[in-house]
Amino acid sequence: MKKLLKLGGRVLLGTAICGFSYLTPVSAMDDMAAFREAVSMPAKVGTNGDVIRESINLYVPVGYAKLEFLAQTKKDTARLSGALEVLMNDELGETLTEKIPFYVEQNKKDMTIYYKTGKQWEKFNAPSIAAVLADAVATPSSQELEKQIALVKDVKVLRESNTQRTMFVRLDSNKVADTIKEYSKANPADKGTADDKEEQGNFLRWLDEGTRNADIWYTWTVDKTKWHTVTQSLDLTGVVRETARAALNDKSAKWDEHMEELLAYVAYYSDMKEYTMYLEPKAEKKLEMPQEAKKAVLVQDMIKDQPVKK
Repeated sequence: MKKLLKLGGRVLLGTAICGFSYLTPVSAMDDMAAFREAVSMPAKVGTNGDVIRESINLYVPVGYAKLEFLAQTKKDTARLSGALEVLMNDELGETLTEKIPFYVEQNKKDMTIYYKTGKQWEKFNAPSIAAVLADAVATPSSQELEKQIALVKDVKVLRESNTQRTMFVRLDSNKVADTIKEYSKANPADKGTADDKEEQGNFLRWLDEGTRNADIWYTWTVDKTKWHTVTQSLDLTGVVRETARAALNDKSAKWDEHMEELLAYVAYYSDMKEYTMYLEPKAEKKLEMPQEAKKAVLVQDMIKDQPVKK
């Protein structure tokens, strides 16, 4: 269970990185053209680097997990500052909570992740994640843009003004799953034990099935003067529920009673959404690294198993 939670946390974290005036009815063809324009127009980024707030929330009847952070990119560098908060209620009525603050520094292909568990800050070098982030924030080529647009099943422009456009975008689940599979093959998981690789393989298999069976959509408001995101909300509930169902229905998987119950909660009652909001440049001051984090101890594996206390 711990490894699955850690694995899910890494996906969540790698995961990572994407006012109304009047209602205007538009045709389906105009909708797709409006989306293509919003995706294709180069964003005008401020000289100090734009700042966004990212929030990913997973709720189940027995608790929740929240990942929140501020992020800023400047040319080949990026900074993230936030925390992962988890609350779980057990079968005895006890409430277990944990909050893990973190800070991320990226310079081209180098990335260091700082995080605090307990009283001590640790740091972990993650060049593979740095490459993913660099690709995510880089100006896409025309071919990459077409790949992004090809993932879209349909679009509806909800609101249009002189300065903003809000769209409802539904993605093609099979194409999204194909993209995840393609990326996974091109970027193998970090080195680990044979058990680690097997569990990662199982998780990717369940995720593939879950993604194909899910309804994936997001709403997106874009600033038409600078062509950057104002707000975005991605609904991942379908992916999370269907992935949990795939794990539950996998006859080769052996779950204990408590893990099976937790998976059932996720499969039928969970809710997961991601929110992105564009912030004013002055929010940059909240991205400074905590002083105590500068003394972090270097570790080799940020999701290594901790010894069981007896």
